[in-house]
Amino acid sequence: MIRLVTRDDSAAVIALALAAGLFPPEEIEVLDKMLAGYFGGNFDDGHRCVLDVETEPLGVAYYAPKTATDRTWELIMIGIRRDTHGQGRGTALLHYVENALRADGQRLLLVETSGTPDFAGARVLHEMWL
Repeated sequence: MIRLVTRDDSAAVIALALAAGLFPPEEIEVLDKMLAGYFGGNFDDGHRCVLDVETEPLGVAYYAPKTATDRTWELIMIGIRRDTHGQGRGTALLHYVENALRADGQRLLLVETSGTPDFAGARVLHEMWL
């Protein structure tokens, strides 16, 4: 089940981001600030954070409107717990995001990733989505 993140999910989102390798432990404060902003008003500005949950969170995606554009959005974060890779969860999360934006009349979703070796797997996945 994919659903919106709640405040009660914050610790689980951080644990998932660490488990998915989205952030090294020494940089997790970036995600803390992003979640604080999300619950502090960014949700009202259109930002969305969703979880793929079974009995526990297995995947997360965060997307937001791109400032000063016409209905353009950016996928800021997407990650799946490493022990669940290959099950289609990343694709399901991306399709959820795309469908939610499409249903709301949005125009474009930008999906970018890092060029570092740590993100080689993400780049392969993103290329498959093209």
